[in-house]
Order: sequence, then structure tokens, then C-alpha cells
Amino acid sequence: MTTRDADPSAIRLLASGRRRYGNLKDEAASFIREAIVSRALPPRSKIDQDEVADALGISRAPVREALIELAQKGFVDAVPRRGAFVAEVTVEDIEDHYEVVALVSGMTTRRAVRKLTPLETEELARLHREIATTEDEARRRSLDRRFFQIIATAGKSPRLDAILEFLGGVLQGSFYYDAPAWVDNEAKYRERLLDAIQADDVVTAARTSEEHVRSCAAVTIEHLRSRGYLPPAPPALPAASP
Repeated sequence: MTTRDADPSAIRLLASGRRRYGNLKDEAASFIREAIVSRALPPRSKIDQDEVADALGISRAPVREALIELAQKGFVDAVPRRGAFVAEVTVEDIEDHYEVVALVSGMTTRRAVRKLTPLETEELARLHREIATTEDEARRRSLDRRFFQIIATAGKSPRLDAILEFLGGVLQGSFYYDAPAWVDNEAKYRERLLDAIQADDVVTAARTSEEHVRSCAAVTIEHLRSRGYLPPAPPALPAASP
């Protein structure tokens, strides 16, 4: 594997003025993740545990725990006897990830429409209204996840639950909520999905759920291109002559 060097000054700058977490492992994981997105740790660069620990003012142990977790989620490649390196993610990786999630989500939603109770449907409507009015970013994200969790729970099977839980935490899924466009994108598809559920329209609800997840791929790719993590989109081909 060809590797790159990280810029130590970029790591220190990123660490300055950070909010402290109660859990040091979570703090280290959040920091490394942000360093990857911002390219302070570019793709294929080695992650120096001592450097991260020094920048955050913590011991190596929580950094090591964070790297294990991030390796499980696809942020990091752990190479035996060599250390941890930033994983390289391509546009195709992101599209493939979200396509799998879309198919599973469509299956779950199809089941959910038949099983959601009137009280659960009203709770979806209430959450949708509250999300639209809250200014708290963390709460908005939490409520949005709660909205889709109600649907996932209603249409659950143990296997589908396990697949969605894993896929929701991997690298590509995490990048989506870093994109400023996620708020408007979620609002649009929540409303469409809620309308289909209230109309007891199984086909439209399942299709909307799949389209929603695929839209997340487009938002994620555009965001990562704007941050320089992914290369710019290739120029459009000229239209064919009539």
C-alpha cells in the first residue's frame, strides 16, 4: 500500500479550541474523523497515535480504542505491524454503500407501512413538525434519526435491523451529516414519506425510501468534493449532434 505523510501542524491546528467530550475514546474518534474529512489526515496517510494524543492532551489508550472502532467502520485501515492508515474512499464506494442501504431501507419501509399504528403515524407527523422548527443542530439530527427509526422498528426483522445499524455507522453514512445540504434533503424526503404512509401507499413509500437513500449519496459526494476529499466531477460530455 502506497502511503502519504500527514502534516503535524494541521493536526495541532485542528485540535485547538475543540469541545471536550466526557468519553475520551469518543473525543479521539470524533477528532480523527474530522481530521480525515478536512484532509489534515489525507487518504493513505499514517495516523500517529502519539501525535493525536498529544494534540488532544490525552493518553494513547483512548486513541488506540478510537482507531479500533474507526477501522470497524471503514475510516481506517489497520495494517498488522505497520499501524493505522486513513482509508481511501472513492465515489464508487459511496454509491455502492448507499445503493445497498437503499434496497434494505425499501424492504423495511414496505413492511412498516402495513404495521405502523395510528399513534406511531401521528408521532412521525409530530417529529416532522418539530424538526422543522428547532434551531438546535444536534436535536434536529436526533429527531430526524428518531423519525426513521420508528419506521425501521415497525418494519423490522432481526437481520434487516443488524444490517441497517451497521451501515448507518460506517464512514460514508457519517459523512452525510457533515454536509450542510442534509437538512433540506431530509425535510423533502420526510414529507414525501410521511404523505405516503398517511395515505397507506406501500409502493410510493418504499420507492420514496429508496430515492431518499440514493439522494444521500449525491449529497455526500458533493460535500466531499467541496471539501477537496474527492476529486471534482468529470466534465459533462458534449451533447450528440442531431
